[in-house]
Amino acid sequence: MIRHSFGPKTKLIHGNPHNEDHDLNSHSFPIFQTGSFRFNSVVEGKCIFSGQSHCDAYSRVSNPNHRFLEERLCILEGGQAAQVFDSGMTAIKVLLMSLLRSGDEVVAHRSLYGGTDALLRDLARFEIKTHFVDAKNPQNVFRAVNEKTKLIFLETPSNPILDICDFKAIKKEFLEQDEDVLVVVDNTFATPCNQQPLKHSVDIVVESLTKYLNGFGNYIGGAIITSQDLMAKIWERYHASGGMMDPETASRISTNMMTIYDRMACHNQNGEIIARFLYNNPAVKRVYYPGLPNHPNHKVAVKLMKGFGGVVSFELKNEEKSSTFLDQLASDRSSGKGIISLSVSLGSVDSLICCPALSTHLSLTPEERVNQGIDNGLIRLSTGIENVEDIIYSLERGFGSIEGGENC
Repeated sequence: MIRHSFGPKTKLIHGNPHNEDHDLNSHSFPIFQTGSFRFNSVVEGKCIFSGQSHCDAYSRVSNPNHRFLEERLCILEGGQAAQVFDSGMTAIKVLLMSLLRSGDEVVAHRSLYGGTDALLRDLARFEIKTHFVDAKNPQNVFRAVNEKTKLIFLETPSNPILDICDFKAIKKEFLEQDEDVLVVVDNTFATPCNQQPLKHSVDIVVESLTKYLNGFGNYIGGAIITSQDLMAKIWERYHASGGMMDPETASRISTNMMTIYDRMACHNQNGEIIARFLYNNPAVKRVYYPGLPNHPNHKVAVKLMKGFGGVVSFELKNEEKSSTFLDQLASDRSSGKGIISLSVSLGSVDSLICCPALSTHLSLTPEERVNQGIDNGLIRLSTGIENVEDIIYSLERGFGSIEGGENC
């Protein structure tokens, strides 16, 4: 008999048919739009509510559409268990509240999504202290760890300046020293197509499903992917947390996610082309992209990543012209002369651009933004999968507006 192992794209599309119960033999997995489920016996109900069985009882906790999506997330990330939520921030909140207690400490990379940064700082109200360090150098992480440290939180590539943190080296050190410190990686910017932290002994991965994994900018969600043992600890708190994902949203994200490998190949290609275009543009002072050889941790990125994603951040030489540049792109998009939308979020099939200091990271103080390397002139571009020459044309119109005249 010929032995054959299905590839990751095939597994993502087809999943494990033996685990897809209740599908009624439908070609597409149906949407279970119900608030609760019947039990076959009192004993069955007791097993479900005691955690001995993970069958569905109440859609606030679990639903077949959740489990369909979660199984595919495990296929992508190489995890044993997953849990989906109504947003990425809910996933991070549940993770932290499940695993940390008063008196514990966290070490986090100093450059994070604004919402994550604010949440970690807010933990101080519960006597949980977070030390923010430059985790690009693993030694800074090790120096910040003490007997109270329970968790390392990394975002790599980071939002918005695309720092690369060597999670493999960090976790390896803890394993060699037999230190019981959990390493968590927000994998949203990379996606599991480009890096799989769990396969390098990282303990937990979090994802914003809103971004690349969904890919079309029309649904919001988040997920935790980890081991069975750690998920059991998280599950204890998740029951009462709320923040469940709507079954229809889970279904739509599951469908959109089946195209992630093909979409990411194009995002990676366009991102690298645009990064080089910006690097060679005389109006640009600096480009942040891990695929460029001059990126501070380019060698680490090459070691950890298969591709470098579609997000490119850059600074104009004339910071005061940033708003003019962005306004031109927004005007062109509205008039049909360009294709880049002035909008937050990222990872959509269409190109999006924003100024983090005036949007996603506005809640940080000016000092905190400076500490993260974010100035008012920093621009974050999420390249879509459009024809790359059309993205370049749209950018050139923006550059034309700050060079003294609008391009025709």
